Amino acid sequence: MESEAENGTLYSALLQNAETVALICPSQGSGFPKKAIPVTSLKVGDEILLKMQGGARHTGIEIQEFIVEK
Repeated sequence: MESEAENGTLYSALLQNAETVALICPSQGSGFPKKAIPVTSLKVGDEILLKMQGGARHTGIEIQEFIVEK
């Protein structure tokens, strides 16, 4: 997925298309559990909130990565 920040910076995220990969919805008030949404249920136009952090991540752990596009 790709997004443009208010300052014009372009960001992208790569999510594996699998039932076991999910995004977490924030709690709706106290007492309500967080809900996992599988990426396979996302649709074009759905909005998500990203937290900007340095580096790439795999299973939540920061990793070193390098991509060469040919």
